[in-house]
Amino acid sequence: MIRKFCLLFIALTLSGCVGLNTVSMTQIPKDKGQLVEANAHDWVFLNFTTQNDFADRAVDNLKEQCVGGKISGVFTKHQTTSYLLVFKREVIVSGYCSLPKDRM
Repeated sequence: MIRKFCLLFIALTLSGCVGLNTVSMTQIPKDKGQLVEANAHDWVFLNFTTQNDFADRAVDNLKEQCVGGKISGVFTKHQTTSYLLVFKREVIVSGYCSLPKDRM
């Protein structure tokens, strides 16, 4: 009986459900540059959190991949993966980096 309970507890702990919160997209340019992608996530226990700036890390990471260029055609996705007691909030960002002609 204890063995079955342990297996059930492990199965419930490791299984998760993904929910899509928001998706946004800007206009894709005619002259696409290089595709750049970044993501950031935050773990939340029992839906209590002390910070909401994890999305800023994704934006900063995306900008670091296109220094001196212009990012356009930005696609942003915010999703939450729910486990038994823990939630993983994640922001995934991608866009096209266009560098000036003299930097190519």
